[in-house]
Amino acid sequence: MKKSTIMLALGGAMSAVVVGAHLYANQQAELAVQQQIAQFAEQSELLIEHQGSSYNLFTNTIKVQSLVIKEATEQQTLLNIGEFSLQGYEADKISEFTEVKLTNVTLSPVLAAELEQQAATLADTSYALTSSLRYNPDSGNSEFKSSVEAAGVVGLTFDFDLGNSAGLMTTSLEMQQQGTDMTLEQELQMQSKLISAIQSLQPQQLTFAVAGQPGLGALVNELLANKGLTKEQFQQMLSMQLMQVPVSDEVKQGLRDFASGLNALEVNVSVDDAMDFNAFSQQVQSLAADPEGLEKFLNLKVTGS
Repeated sequence: MKKSTIMLALGGAMSAVVVGAHLYANQQAELAVQQQIAQFAEQSELLIEHQGSSYNLFTNTIKVQSLVIKEATEQQTLLNIGEFSLQGYEADKISEFTEVKLTNVTLSPVLAAELEQQAATLADTSYALTSSLRYNPDSGNSEFKSSVEAAGVVGLTFDFDLGNSAGLMTTSLEMQQQGTDMTLEQELQMQSKLISAIQSLQPQQLTFAVAGQPGLGALVNELLANKGLTKEQFQQMLSMQLMQVPVSDEVKQGLRDFASGLNALEVNVSVDDAMDFNAFSQQVQSLAADPEGLEKFLNLKVTGS
C-alpha cells in the first residue's frame, strides 16, 4: 500500500475517533447537566430549564444554551440566559485555568418592571458575567478575575492577585470531592481548614475598574433624580466631601474626573512585601491614624476620566 494511501486511511480513522469522542462527550455532558440541574432544584426554590448542551474536548469547555430560571412554586420566570459556559473544570484536580461565562442575561418582565422604577436603563438591557481563576501550582499564585457588563451602559471589572494559595486550592478540592456526605464533625474540620487556608493567603494586587458606555450618563441621571439631585449638585457634594477625606490630591482628582466625564475609573492597590491576611490587617490597622502612610503602604492609585 502506498504511503499516501496509508496517511489518508490514518487521517480518516483519526477523524472518526475525534467525531466519535465528541459525540460521546456531548452525551456525557448533557447527562452531567441534567444531574446538576436536578441537584440544584432540590437545594433551592428555583428551577432551571435549558434547550441543549455541548462539550468541546480540545478546550475542555461545556456550554449550555437558552436557560430559563424559574420559581419552583409558581413557575414564574425570573431570568433568561442565552448561554452558560464552563471551561477548564476538573473533578479530580485544580485546573490551572477555569472560567465561567454567562452571556445575554435578561430580566423577566416582572423583575424588569420592578427595576424600571429605580433605573429603567438597567431594566431594558442585557448582561454578561465572566469569572475566572488562573492558578500556578509551582508558585502557588492565583489570579481571580470577574466582570459584569450591562450592554450599552457600563462594564465593571474586579481583579485580585493572591500568593500562597496552594492550601486554599487543596482544601477546596477536598471539599468538592467530599460533597454533601460529610458528618457534622467533618464539616467543622473542613470549615476550620478553609478559614486557615484563607488567612494564609498573601494579597498582592487588587484592581477595580469602571468602563463607561453611552448609557451610563442616563443611568447616573436616573439614580440622582431618585435622590432629588442634579449632576451638578452631585459633583459639588462630591468635591465638598473629598475635602474631608485624608487622601492625596491625585486620588481626589481621579474621582472628580470620573464623576465629571463618566468615561473610565480605575482603582489600583498593591502590596510590595509578601504577608498573609493577618499581617496585612494588622499593618492596615496600625496605619489607620496615618492616612498618608496607609496610602503609600497600599500603593493606592486612582485614575478617572
